Amino acid sequence: MPSALRTPLLAYSASSLILLLSGCATQPTGEDSTAPQSFSVSAREYGYVRPAVDVRVIGRAQETGSSQRHRFAGSGDDLWDRVRHGGRLGVTHHERVERALRALKRNPDYLTDLTRRARPYLHLILGELERHGLPAELALLPEIESRYNPQAISPKSATGMWQFMPYTGIEMGLKQNSWYDGRNDILASTRGAIAYLRQLNQAFDGDWALALASYNAGPGRVRAAQRANRAAGKPTDFWSLDLPAETEHYVPKLLAIATLMREPETHGLEMPVIANQPRLEIVEARQQIDLAQAAQACGVTVTQLKQLNPGLKRGKTLPGGPHLVLVPAGTGDKLRTALAKAGKLAEPSLAATKQPSSTAGSDS
Repeated sequence: MPSALRTPLLAYSASSLILLLSGCATQPTGEDSTAPQSFSVSAREYGYVRPAVDVRVIGRAQETGSSQRHRFAGSGDDLWDRVRHGGRLGVTHHERVERALRALKRNPDYLTDLTRRARPYLHLILGELERHGLPAELALLPEIESRYNPQAISPKSATGMWQFMPYTGIEMGLKQNSWYDGRNDILASTRGAIAYLRQLNQAFDGDWALALASYNAGPGRVRAAQRANRAAGKPTDFWSLDLPAETEHYVPKLLAIATLMREPETHGLEMPVIANQPRLEIVEARQQIDLAQAAQACGVTVTQLKQLNPGLKRGKTLPGGPHLVLVPAGTGDKLRTALAKAGKLAEPSLAATKQPSSTAGSDS
């Protein structure tokens, strides 16, 4: 878990003062749509991600994921409100953040587009962040990485919603073989990204700006920039470092998106509501699951299940398991019934039940 706070509680607005990120790290628009569209690892070396920002976690850094879960479970009908209430990265006026804000606001429909992309996955991602006690704004990272596209592929072979490079994915426990690529698995890659973010946050003494920069550029690059500044008698915070241009814009962009999300009206924008309820369920079987058969049992299309399970390269779970699939919320029982009749329904495993909600089989 992140270390204890080293800074006092800061004002939670875009006009606070310079981000103290040190602390304790194209789907349809309708609400009924669920279809998507070892620490030495260097993100940039292995193509993991891009840059980060300088902000300090505010709030109670030692609040457990469990307590947050209960606290946010009933925070209104809008999932974005849950993100706002769980935010702990203080935003301030900084030239780079202001520049990013202006760029985003050139598109008056930006928050509508963001909502459309995030809607299928946000509940799941936010639930995982809450379970680990991390700032809710991190749920916006996939917008920068892939626009919430689990099948996104970069020119450098990074793939998935969180844009893992092959080696970094392996380091974070994401299997990759001819049957399966965990980097494209919506749930597995989210858990892998959270594990990596927590690792980086701890490595940089709770400074989320440096952790995010490392997620993008790699911890080796960030530490080298710190050493250079230290030798020159300069500050070693994120904003003072000489980092790749991509990294120097990455964190300000995240902060700018978080600012718009928190106060859309202040910036003359509208932000559609996302229902604060699970959109996905996990179903587990004893034997191999074929997505075509699962789709028929669930009453959805094969295309829809493939979009929710892009890590399954052959449209089936691995021969040796685990046999876990994501299905649209409300359809899981149909598949479980079909599996039970075939004698394939498994007792829920830790992987399937380890979720930030007391609702069995829901995505959070």
